[in-house]
Amino acid sequence: MKHRLHPLALAALSASLLAACGGSDDAPLNSKPAGIGEVRITAFDGAGDDLLTAGLGKSGLQSATPPAYANVLAPTAAELRRAAIYNSYRAIVDMTDAGGYGRFYGPNVSAAGVAGAGEGKIAGTEYLAFQDDGSGRQNVTVLAQVPASFDPANPCIVTATSSGSRGVYGAISTGEWGLKRGCAVAYTDKGTGSAPHDLQNDTVPLIDGTRAGAAAAGKAAAFNAGLGATELAAFNAATPNRFAFKHAHSGQNPEKDWGRNTLAAVRLTLYAINAQFGKLNAAGQREATFTAGNTLVIASSVSNGGGAAIAAAELDAEGLIDGVAVAEPAIEMPANAGVAVQRGATLVPTVGKNLIDFTTYANLYQA
Repeated sequence: MKHRLHPLALAALSASLLAACGGSDDAPLNSKPAGIGEVRITAFDGAGDDLLTAGLGKSGLQSATPPAYANVLAPTAAELRRAAIYNSYRAIVDMTDAGGYGRFYGPNVSAAGVAGAGEGKIAGTEYLAFQDDGSGRQNVTVLAQVPASFDPANPCIVTATSSGSRGVYGAISTGEWGLKRGCAVAYTDKGTGSAPHDLQNDTVPLIDGTRAGAAAAGKAAAFNAGLGATELAAFNAATPNRFAFKHAHSGQNPEKDWGRNTLAAVRLTLYAINAQFGKLNAAGQREATFTAGNTLVIASSVSNGGGAAIAAAELDAEGLIDGVAVAEPAIEMPANAGVAVQRGATLVPTVGKNLIDFTTYANLYQA
């Protein structure tokens, strides 16, 4: 399902939660959060490439012509990132002039709502990693974006968990308002993402979207269907040229962990801002200066990502999250006598069902 979100609504709700927070002294050393694998760090100059638009700018994102690959049979990680940002940004917001893009919202529109003549590129640094239990079967992608405008005197983090079954950049247009306000943004694909395992050729995606043979990738695969050699051969013989997709075929039931994945992204983002701005001790080591206690964290996103933000707030036993600002969160609530829905003059008799009922009705009627 393609959602169309008016960015002003979410930005206005979220902006009301922003407040200044101070630093702290005598902090422990900054250390990578538990369960986080190798962290890939990439800096973007805000000209040739950037955090928000992958170098495309306001005009490139609006163009109906997608960015090209130098070699379509072997796209680079940078090209795949650019394509992911292009498609993800356009999937959630109205990109037309008539809809207000470039005038009321978009990369060139400031946090104050003023449209500028520039392209709205944002310089900064990305921290990309897998969250996993050591098995390589989860490999949930988590990503922290720290803009060059981040203010250590007023530290803030906004979450932008992906919507739908999209990858880690799936809700980048909902993280935009955070970047514009100098906040770091915490992203996760929440264990979904397409991440196709090409069963016929036995190739898998890596964390940056490039592909490798399943055996060579090992636990570094974003997703591997987990078939043994005999099973794979039999499957390919019976049903050739098939793909397995992470959300549908991982067997992980990822939805149960969407809140935990969002919290993992927040932890990675705290680690990232400490890696850049944490106080240096006498030995030149970065301390964990920025914590949940002195950094404003707003759980935000849209659709499934909004549902993940709410789940994260419900699960947050560490006090990481200070507020929630979401749009059209995808949650399934049971019937509640205290809730009424009225359309015009008609009172809707049933306002909610459990997820199992939604699924049962879908299986029965969708076909």
